[in-house]
Amino acid sequence: MGTAVPPVVLSSMPSSTLTVDRALTPTVAEIRLDHLRHNVRTLRRLASPADVMAVVKADAYGHGAARTVPVLAEEGITQFAVATVGEGAALREAGITGRILVLGAPLPGALQAYQHHALEVNVCSHAIADAVCQVASLEAPLQVQLKVDTGMSRLGLMPEDVPSVLAQLRAAAGVVVTGLWSHYATATATDDAFAAEQWTGFATVVRELPAPLPPLHIGHSGGLLMQDEAAAHFNDHPMVVRPGIALYGVPPSPTLADVADLRPAMRLVSRVTQVKTVPAGASVSYGRTWTAPHPTRLAIIGAGYADGYPRALSNTAGIGLHGTLYPVVGVVCMDMCMVNLGLPETAPAVEPGDTAVLFGDGGPSLSDVADWAGTIPYELCTRIGPRVPKVYI
Repeated sequence: MGTAVPPVVLSSMPSSTLTVDRALTPTVAEIRLDHLRHNVRTLRRLASPADVMAVVKADAYGHGAARTVPVLAEEGITQFAVATVGEGAALREAGITGRILVLGAPLPGALQAYQHHALEVNVCSHAIADAVCQVASLEAPLQVQLKVDTGMSRLGLMPEDVPSVLAQLRAAAGVVVTGLWSHYATATATDDAFAAEQWTGFATVVRELPAPLPPLHIGHSGGLLMQDEAAAHFNDHPMVVRPGIALYGVPPSPTLADVADLRPAMRLVSRVTQVKTVPAGASVSYGRTWTAPHPTRLAIIGAGYADGYPRALSNTAGIGLHGTLYPVVGVVCMDMCMVNLGLPETAPAVEPGDTAVLFGDGGPSLSDVADWAGTIPYELCTRIGPRVPKVYI
């Protein structure tokens, strides 16, 4: 086996010493590290006795992995999950020493990078199993986890193939099997029949395996919040759970919003850049999709779709100003959007420089904004643009 390590592109992560001049930057993402600590403590209590693997892919769901993952480690998390080798390598560069599972399938020729950065391989096909057995050695071992396709129809071995692949990996020199897992396609409601079907399929696979069993995991944020006892144990064998969005204080679905005391870790805020009055009949923004029915006071906000505030929110969303929601009017632009403050004689005293809350305390919730945009909270918090600094509180 060669010794050269393929080049790895490290994920872009903000500096822990970043200083933001609010006079120069209208839009920032405020990250409450105390809320993150509260959430991980809450989820660990819910998961007990199962261990917690924190899903920190996509730069910790847009919250900044360089600052948030060390906080999770301080709270006792020793297992992490990312989507790519680059994300895992970036965590190693940031000093994270815990176990890191790469959820994505390894690309051809990438296994030496897994060895170099001590990352765990998702074995989700016969071809990957064969490659692992060829590359691993006692001098350069590979840790692997087998993924079972129980109904997601994405990555994963078919259930009937798991016993033979597991035996192949256990017999190979330098291969260490550290887990067997699957992924729910739903599991966001207490009467989720398909999630129950997936659990049954996973349990059937596990029962056919010889002892000792590797660590098992299938539960994500929804599965954990549903408190499915079957997902916490398998014949007295403790399992692992993989919360993702819940770590950051966001319920995975509205039906689970009140299940646990989760506190949103992110607030996205911008600034008012101009306040003006337009006459009746004036159209606002590109395409003239909104026309003032009477003289109207407008606040121009310095955030647009390049900052992660979707164009789909045009004429649909509300933005918080001084604790009150005001409607977005006209098409959301790349760098700004417009808010209707009402009639000039009754409009609130909004001035340039005032804080506008796009989501979070003082404005709509992230889930509300996602509903208005026709998407999910996951997408919104991970699409915040690179020009938006993160401020850690």
